[in-house]
Amino acid sequence: MSWNSEPFVHVLLFECPECLKPVSSAVATGERNLEDTDGRSFAIRCECGWAGNRMGLKAKRHWVDERI
Repeated sequence: MSWNSEPFVHVLLFECPECLKPVSSAVATGERNLEDTDGRSFAIRCECGWAGNRMGLKAKRHWVDERI
């Protein structure tokens, strides 16, 4: 599926394990279901220089909305 055919956007807010600042990630998907996105792995990078992978389930907050 292309970006244009994905009707939902999931925004996840993680916490950097080094400096505790918020780090966000977003993904477009065909599913509104939070559980599917919670099961995905996200490569995140903080402005402090830390980088790593986190499961969506580890996000501090998770929003989903329809693309406009």
